[in-house]
Amino acid sequence: MRLSFYLDKPNAATSVVLLNVAFRGHRLRFGTGISLPPQHWNKDRQEPRASDPHRNAHLKQLSAISTEVHRVFNSLGFGEGRELVTPETIREFKDRIHDFIDPQARVQSTRGLIHDFTEFINTYTLRSSTGLVSSKRPGKRSLQNYRLVQQSLVEYGRGRRVKVEYDTITLDFYTNYCQWLSESRGLVDASISNYIKVLKTFMKWSRDQGYHTNLVYERFYRDKRTAQSMALSVDELRLIRDLDLSDDPRLARVRDHFLLQAYTGMRYGDLETLAPIHFDDAAGVIRLTTKKTDAVCLIPITRPLALLLERYPSRIFEFASSVKQNLYLKDIGLRAGLTKSMTTHAYRMGKREDVVKPRFELLSTHVARRTFVTTSVRFGIPESVISVVTGHSAKGMLQQHYINLDEESVRDIVIKAWDQL
Repeated sequence: MRLSFYLDKPNAATSVVLLNVAFRGHRLRFGTGISLPPQHWNKDRQEPRASDPHRNAHLKQLSAISTEVHRVFNSLGFGEGRELVTPETIREFKDRIHDFIDPQARVQSTRGLIHDFTEFINTYTLRSSTGLVSSKRPGKRSLQNYRLVQQSLVEYGRGRRVKVEYDTITLDFYTNYCQWLSESRGLVDASISNYIKVLKTFMKWSRDQGYHTNLVYERFYRDKRTAQSMALSVDELRLIRDLDLSDDPRLARVRDHFLLQAYTGMRYGDLETLAPIHFDDAAGVIRLTTKKTDAVCLIPITRPLALLLERYPSRIFEFASSVKQNLYLKDIGLRAGLTKSMTTHAYRMGKREDVVKPRFELLSTHVARRTFVTTSVRFGIPESVISVVTGHSAKGMLQQHYINLDEESVRDIVIKAWDQL
């Protein structure tokens, strides 16, 4: 048997010390209950450094854990060479070690993973980048994604005739679940990655609640390679802008909403919340706080945007759902003549797939946001200014600490540039 202590996240501000136990083809991982800054951990000696203010206590705790692991290992006869290593004895070994490390933690939910997932959806609050608990609840769309994942687990268990519980969340489950999402749902790897992200968030939350002690989920890989993106050229944007849709008021309204998004760079979810209170016509800007990141966006009312808003003097809009909007946009793209073929690619079960489609079939709400960014770059607007409009995070030392643009500067730069449309 080999024991090794190591940091779970050596690049984080603080990290939990984990224990790895390897014997007879099995590798088991346990939390030790010790958390410390990485600079206080000696990786080579697998122990706290002298700089750790709680070094003595931590050393005693690690020594006690090591002693108990050897005692339980020997008591179960794992070291005698007999065929005693079964799933039942492994489970007993793990339970006894967990109980020794934290007798109060292993309360194991008796209600089941799916039931606990409902509690997660109803009570979970967001965490900071350093893992600190906040009081902010996830947005509406995030909660919808949580429900999708929960339902997928129910359908996966029913379709594969397996029981989805905490102790069945294994590496084999991960492989089979990803394959099932690809085959039954038709999802590409980037979409599957979002399911895995939610599952890992839930597993960490439920572990913090004491519902399980399974750490295998931390090894689940997320393939975040996205499909090739599309943005409209300036000429294509003009084609849609100038398209005569007087015969179809519904498509005309959808086109206006697409242009509104393409002229402002807003996410469609934020566009749906747009109200008269967000418009400051005297200052010539729209001020909006994004739902996804709580970023404050300053959106100048450019000449193309002002001409569009003349059709909506009340500043009240009636938006279709994002699903219907995307369907209608394809009809608009076809009528605008966006029939040129484009090769896109996505990744499915790790393999790249190239697909040739006409550009109108790729038209979507996110294309509008992407079109705003690419068009702004083409018109010569610096990225630091674009990020103020779109709410993207600042990048680099200059943008984070030295570039401080006032409202008038942002407005003048963007308005002047978009006069080229």
